[in-house]
Amino acid sequence: MGRGRPFRDSGLSQRPGRPKRVGRAHGAFRRRSARAADSRCRRIRSRRYLPLRRFAVAGLAAVVGLGCSTGTPRDTTSVRVGLRFEYPTPNELIGPPTLAYQAINDQMFLSLMEEQGDLRDGPPVWAPGLAEGWEFSGDRLQLTVRLRSDARWSDGQPVTAEDVRFTWLAQVNADVAWAYSDYKDSITNVEVVAPHTVRFHFNADLPTALADVSTGTILPRHAWETRPFTEWRSDPGWFFEGLATNGPFRLESRTPGRELVLGRNEGHFEAGPPRAERVILRAVPDGTALVNQLLAGELDVASGITAADAARIDGRPGLRLIAYNNRQYAFVVWNTRKPWFEDAATRRALALAIDRRAIVDTIWHGHAKVGASPVISTTWAHDTNLEPWPHDPAAARAALADAGWIDADGDGILDRGGAPFRFELATYTGAISRWNAMQMIQADLRAVGIDAQPRRVEPSALNAKLHEQDFDAAASGFAIDTNLDFRALFHSEEIGGFNFAAYANPEVDRLIDTFSSRPDPLEGREDLHRLQRILHEDQPLLVLWESMSLAAHDEELESVAPNALSPLANLEEWAWRE
Repeated sequence: MGRGRPFRDSGLSQRPGRPKRVGRAHGAFRRRSARAADSRCRRIRSRRYLPLRRFAVAGLAAVVGLGCSTGTPRDTTSVRVGLRFEYPTPNELIGPPTLAYQAINDQMFLSLMEEQGDLRDGPPVWAPGLAEGWEFSGDRLQLTVRLRSDARWSDGQPVTAEDVRFTWLAQVNADVAWAYSDYKDSITNVEVVAPHTVRFHFNADLPTALADVSTGTILPRHAWETRPFTEWRSDPGWFFEGLATNGPFRLESRTPGRELVLGRNEGHFEAGPPRAERVILRAVPDGTALVNQLLAGELDVASGITAADAARIDGRPGLRLIAYNNRQYAFVVWNTRKPWFEDAATRRALALAIDRRAIVDTIWHGHAKVGASPVISTTWAHDTNLEPWPHDPAAARAALADAGWIDADGDGILDRGGAPFRFELATYTGAISRWNAMQMIQADLRAVGIDAQPRRVEPSALNAKLHEQDFDAAASGFAIDTNLDFRALFHSEEIGGFNFAAYANPEVDRLIDTFSSRPDPLEGREDLHRLQRILHEDQPLLVLWESMSLAAHDEELESVAPNALSPLANLEEWAWRE
């Protein structure tokens, strides 16, 4: 598949940088999944716990709460999965580009190439998906891709080069208005060379060429070309009619807003998986309901468990709790156009004033770590010499005084130039962990003479405010792109986009441009280290934490291994132990 997209951890539809497909492992790599122990029923001990090694291994990071199956009869042909999702259409170009939606769609639609591995050892590498091979021209301005001749749609039609060209035309069409269309900007044409051969033409030699080509799944031209692009957004439900898929699963049935049933795509080119005949995906409103249904035996797998609810599963007989790395980090962004945040010295003082360790320990119960950089610690380019600013209220007060903030009128609130240090700190309605963190941030800042006023804002309204710089400060979250392109977040040309802080630094612009133009990203490691050091000093945003994702499943279900790319990674291998 393509790159893991940089979704917001709020689950909203915006993204900060280049998109990344939520991939599955491929071929033999896919079959090296984590296996459960041989014993069908484990002896229950007073407490069995395998210690969590935070962020030590991408994917499966901890297994706790082993126990014995209840022995309740179950349908071993199906797997019931609970997660929070919306699925209004199978057409990803007009669907909500959230992690859960994309994870579901990736089971039914494939990309040309699939990303392999994680970010710990180096930049993304690619394996065949619908494509069986590819080669660049000498100047790297053309990429010829050979499609698998045995790839077919679920209705029996072959997957061809015409499907690839049709998909590209839809991706870049202004009426379709795909959220990630700008990531096809480097592609000037997609040429059908032969029924199973397609050639991509580029306007420049870019290191992201394979990722750009693989961003987005291939769509069924024969099924969807009858509907003009101008009508796609007016009737998203139309795409369920006569749906043809090319992945390991097909859509068997759906109950809008409640349930999707995925069945085996018997015509899929890979023999063997899926091992389960069907997967029942149930939309669950929140983490508490998710755990309730799991404990009641109504679900076999629960994805998206909160750290607070995880304790209800830890040590529960018959269930296994999984904590695994993701690509997400949470932060507070300071609007540098506001007088309180216009200078870096003040922003560094705010970092010193906020006790992020206490926030992480209180909210995440060991399933997160304090962040030091938007280049998160599980990536190959993270600067390991960086340390988070410590919690030091005395140093914060001194730094604020040096920056001109004093309590001139004796009301307990610092002021500068007659303006009190009083601002609104916003976050999304429903973002519970960040709302809880904001209460602690408010108390920490009040202790050094700053009045931060937390406020919850409806998502679409806050998104508009962030893009327009019509806010003071806000708590949000992103999931990084594996290409580590930080242009959208920090380049001065992106002010008005995802550069919410309205941050401008010529050296940062240069480093971002230099890194993105290098043929070998590994050669740009020092560029990213330098970038991180500048951001650490300038603090346009304060990274609060890098969180882990939590899931749980019945211990008799084997090979469940969600990872940073998808909560449904290796879904084809999930099966009940025989």
